[in-house]
Amino acid sequence: MFIRGLNAVYVQAPKIKEAQVKAFAFFCNSLVALIHHHHTIEEELIFPFFETKLGAGTMEGNIEQHHTFQTGLEDLEAYIKDVLAGTKKYDGKLVVTKLDGFADALVQHLHEEIPTIESSKMRAAFTEQDLKDLDAALGKRILKEVSLTTVLPLGLTLHDKSTAPEFPPLPKPILWLAQYGLWYLHSDAWAFGPCDAYGKLKPGFGNDA
Repeated sequence: MFIRGLNAVYVQAPKIKEAQVKAFAFFCNSLVALIHHHHTIEEELIFPFFETKLGAGTMEGNIEQHHTFQTGLEDLEAYIKDVLAGTKKYDGKLVVTKLDGFADALVQHLHEEIPTIESSKMRAAFTEQDLKDLDAALGKRILKEVSLTTVLPLGLTLHDKSTAPEFPPLPKPILWLAQYGLWYLHSDAWAFGPCDAYGKLKPGFGNDA
């Protein structure tokens, strides 16, 4: 999901017209903030939980990789916030340059992290109740710290439904609300996402096969 979003930003950033800047910046800010928040939650909640059974330091490699892209990610986030606030002028070439400064390290991390949190490994180490407790704690923190009016439609536009038809695992009424209600609060921003509200990958957004 994150990689699709970054690809969409990379391809579109140099082509953004003046009238599109605010909406595109809102999309970029939502994406970067979500990536940042995801890795913060991993370090503060998920990884410490995993290490209770997998052993102290088991997730240290993942945390070290976070440091390889964190500064660049925060730099892009700060710039996009300034664009939204009107204190800096939008420059698509600068956005691409800032992406180039950290994207390779982030993509490498996202690929290399998968084996360390593979589901069979987790099921072997933790009971079903353990994982339910983690899921509950995670859900509680997300509800406290993020805006679902932004995160739900952003998640839809980042997810290619053909790769995982059952994702996101939301009750049908909530999914309906996201697709037919929340989406339209910022539909001008989600138009820059790689997928439509129903998870269909859009051509020309940097994720073509």
